[in-house]
Amino acid sequence: HDTYNQQARFVNDASHELRTPIAVIGGYADMLARWGKDDEKVLNESISAIQTETERMKHLVEQLLFLARGDSGRTRLQLESVSAAALMKEAFEESVMIDEKHVYRLRDEGPDTELQADRGLLKQAVRILIDNAAKYTKEGDEIVLSYGQSDSRPYLQVQDCGIGMAQADVQHMFERFYRADKARSFEGTGLGLSIAKWIVDKHRGHFEVLSRQDIGTRIRIVL
Repeated sequence: HDTYNQQARFVNDASHELRTPIAVIGGYADMLARWGKDDEKVLNESISAIQTETERMKHLVEQLLFLARGDSGRTRLQLESVSAAALMKEAFEESVMIDEKHVYRLRDEGPDTELQADRGLLKQAVRILIDNAAKYTKEGDEIVLSYGQSDSRPYLQVQDCGIGMAQADVQHMFERFYRADKARSFEGTGLGLSIAKWIVDKHRGHFEVLSRQDIGTRIRIVL
């Protein structure tokens, strides 16, 4: 019964999220048909809006397909030996290269660990945490990536000094399409952390989350 209700809510939320970009694209297509041929300003504005909404819809559909494939058991993990240090260093270097608005630090908090993991999927989960940290952290502030061991279990960690979350939101943050009130003013679909959770669950790991409003958030993947 719970699974059925979850599926129904998922389909309803997905439809709601797709309705907005479709409406925007439709509206601008109508504008183009009426005035776009004669008004260059309308033409440029419409093309820009349609491109933006198409990218947003493409990203959302890709996320929906990932979760659908995962739910149906069609996504298989390709396990290999992965260095925690190398994976986090790679994520760090990519972040520095693509995001010049924040200061990134890489810290080792313990010995390197060889993980049995799907490298691509695990890195995707880390990237989701980094993207979230960047989204909710002011320009110029610091985001710290680290790895280490806790109680003999390896972890990968992302810590920011962003807007943080209330404890009530932490309990729901991995639910599909869930977005805290403070997060609604930021771009996003509410699916990234659900995908990260699916990946970590499949690796038989779990998350440890510490967050304080207006102070920041620390999310640790424990494997």
